Amino acid sequence: MPARPAPGARMTLPEKASDVLKRMLSDSALRHNLEHVEIYSTWRQVAGAEIARHARVAGVKGNVLTIEVDSSPWLYELSGFRKKQLLASLRKTLKKTRIVDINFRIGKF
Repeated sequence: MPARPAPGARMTLPEKASDVLKRMLSDSALRHNLEHVEIYSTWRQVAGAEIARHARVAGVKGNVLTIEVDSSPWLYELSGFRKKQLLASLRKTLKKTRIVDINFRIGKF
């Protein structure tokens, strides 16, 4: 048998899960980490299949996204010719992103 509230106690209604999540997500560190997850998960869409085969997200530090590429020609291509396009595509896809720059480096795949 369920316990009865004490006399004079206020009964509270259950909260919606969405309200609880919104309250939890109001923490800026958690929001920041969720943004990183979004960047990792949308990179292939943002970059396109061909670029994604040769470049992957290495990390985010501050407002800068670091991308690792598999060769010098891809480093040259992306940092020299496609950086602005990739940044614009990322910002269009993730409207609330804080990313303002992309750095490219050679990485191990």
